[in-house]
Amino acid sequence: MTHLSAKLKTRLLAAALILAALALFHAALVSSLLALDFTNAAEMVSINDPDVAEAQAQKYRTLGVKLDELTSEGQQGSEGQKLDAESAFTTSLGYWQQAISLRPSWPYYHLGALDVEVYLADKVAVQQRIKHIIQLAPNERGLDKGLLVLAVIAWQWLEPAEKQWLLNRMAKLKYSTLKYVFSYAKQADNHYDICTRLPWKKVRGLCG
Repeated sequence: MTHLSAKLKTRLLAAALILAALALFHAALVSSLLALDFTNAAEMVSINDPDVAEAQAQKYRTLGVKLDELTSEGQQGSEGQKLDAESAFTTSLGYWQQAISLRPSWPYYHLGALDVEVYLADKVAVQQRIKHIIQLAPNERGLDKGLLVLAVIAWQWLEPAEKQWLLNRMAKLKYSTLKYVFSYAKQADNHYDICTRLPWKKVRGLCG
């Protein structure tokens, strides 16, 4: 009986080691495929991997931007191409939502989704997303640059409470970062409202 028990333990240990080795191999394989930009292949060999979903979201976002720029420049411009750009952004958003469902507390996935929602000009989704990001990670300073850029582009869509929170955040930025954010606000023609609501000493070099 003791002999059988020892043999069973050995087999169980061997099985556990094999499974661990397979898991390591799979993780390394997916990581290598992502590093080589073989995102479709990585998706095929993985299940519920947020890193793969993020990579696919980034890929389709880049495709959407390229198609949108071609349409704007009139290169092969057509309504069909415009729809293709929208489809690429929608696909990107779907992957961001997949990543969010797997890691709901990771705010950077929400930031990626917000980026695409701004491109899609989805006013309600942008309002809700910014509100959720503020609630989810109010102290995550790493979000500041990306979040504020997207917020000033979509400034007219935002509600007063979120605008005030974002203004408070801008007031704490170093000048070089604030200047970068303002460049997008000016492109969107939204800088006038921001200029009147931040301390003058903070924005006089930007609003004068």
